[in-house]
Amino acid sequence: MAHITLTNPNLPGITGLLDYSKVTAIPLLKLAEALLRSDSSLSSGECELIAAHVSYLNDCHFCHTSHAAAAVAHLGCDASLIDDIKENFASTPITPKLRALLDIATKVQKGGKYVLPEDIAKARENDATDREIH
Repeated sequence: MAHITLTNPNLPGITGLLDYSKVTAIPLLKLAEALLRSDSSLSSGECELIAAHVSYLNDCHFCHTSHAAAAVAHLGCDASLIDDIKENFASTPITPKLRALLDIATKVQKGGKYVLPEDIAKARENDATDREIH
């Protein structure tokens, strides 16, 4: 729920805020594009999975379902993968690299200090690049 008067209050989720102010929308959208689509050995679907997971942890229904739908579309998978990751990604059939990156993202969502050197080492052992860890 917005706490300001939006230009178009019928737009869902963050889209109403993006519509309200192009000054803030443009850099936010560029950041999202860079995080989700930049050069990486991760597919766009894997990036969307990470975004869906963090949005779920943030309790943001709009962002979670948007990223989850994009992940399912990009990966050509069943939506049950999203549910499996929410339940326990440690036992979900995904690559060890994606599992390590989801673990880091989960900790970052709580606070950067929760990420330990061994978390980074595990991601690197599973071929995650510094850019992907970032």
